Amino acid sequence: MTATLTAPAQASTPRQRLVSAEILKVTSTKMWLAMLIGVVLYIGIGVIASIFAPTQPGVDVPTLETEPGMRNLFAQAGGAYVFAIVLGALGMTQELRHQTLTSTFLAEPRRNKVMIAKMAAYGVIGAIYGAVGVAFGYLLAFALLPLKDHAAVPADALWQIAGGAILGCALFAVVGVALGTLIRNQIAAILGILVWVLLIEQLVVVFLPAVGKWLPGGALFGVLQTTGFSGTEYLPVWAASLVLIGYAVVFGALAALTTQRRDVT
Repeated sequence: MTATLTAPAQASTPRQRLVSAEILKVTSTKMWLAMLIGVVLYIGIGVIASIFAPTQPGVDVPTLETEPGMRNLFAQAGGAYVFAIVLGALGMTQELRHQTLTSTFLAEPRRNKVMIAKMAAYGVIGAIYGAVGVAFGYLLAFALLPLKDHAAVPADALWQIAGGAILGCALFAVVGVALGTLIRNQIAAILGILVWVLLIEQLVVVFLPAVGKWLPGGALFGVLQTTGFSGTEYLPVWAASLVLIGYAVVFGALAALTTQRRDVT
């Protein structure tokens, strides 16, 4: 009679458990699903507008009859970044507002580990937002394109645009957590983010592209291979990716350092 030895299942590390706990926090509420619906609606509006919006006199924007115009159309799938950064900020400011972060720090006193786990968790959720945005945006674009004259679909760029959208959404979610940590006030954080992302940054990117391409939104446009007004080009994909990663690292480090010294009660 011989005994059969079974290797014990590998236990998850404390860091993995922290990340899993943070993901559970996010997915246990309906907020992330409601915002996911917002992602679909927002990207749907962007795709429809890109295909059916009439040409405006005096506005030199790439049309669907050109390759840059087609890339701009599929880049609409990256619009989920707006919801990713807001979700990250909401997640952090709600914990500070309701003081649930206190119990987390009591369970894990090493605050840097908690912040890293929280940013990693929201990065995962942001990537999911990006993937959903890409899937829906691409499907809608392919469904509506037969209704309009257009250039050939840039098949070689579609995978890169998809990857850029997912990466961008993940990094913007991390930045959102960091901004929520730094600003702390929920209303101020959300309003500030929306005004910056949807208004101020857009104006700078359009009218001062030499400056705007170095901002987070401008870097995302580079990752997505978009072309701006009058043929404006942004940073190459590799450089834009490094700029986005740099913003996430810098804001994340500032948030972690700030949390070490602040009272969260």
